[in-house]
Amino acid sequence: MAKFDDIKVGDKVELSHIITQSDVDRFIDLTGDDNKIHVDKEYAKKTSLKKPIVHGMLTASFISTLIGTKLPGNGALWYEQQTRFLKPVYIGEKIRVWGKVKKKQAALRL
Repeated sequence: MAKFDDIKVGDKVELSHIITQSDVDRFIDLTGDDNKIHVDKEYAKKTSLKKPIVHGMLTASFISTLIGTKLPGNGALWYEQQTRFLKPVYIGEKIRVWGKVKKKQAALRL
């Protein structure tokens, strides 16, 4: 994990991942979320989305990867996040997750 003093305001990190059907299948197995909008092509065709979409929380889970492996890294935890899902993600699409250090609080080592 990066040491507190080595992390600078403005530091940025990012990762990308192509979402696969296997990712979605494993997420369903783990969470039990088999909502038809994620798994049923015929159902999805009848919606405005036209095909199954990836679970938003699957894509958001990569925030944990970013914080736990990149900045600050191993051993890190975070206390709060706000997430907005701006558009659907489909199987085969690449997602990009990025983070930027906006401030540091020395008293809390946050």
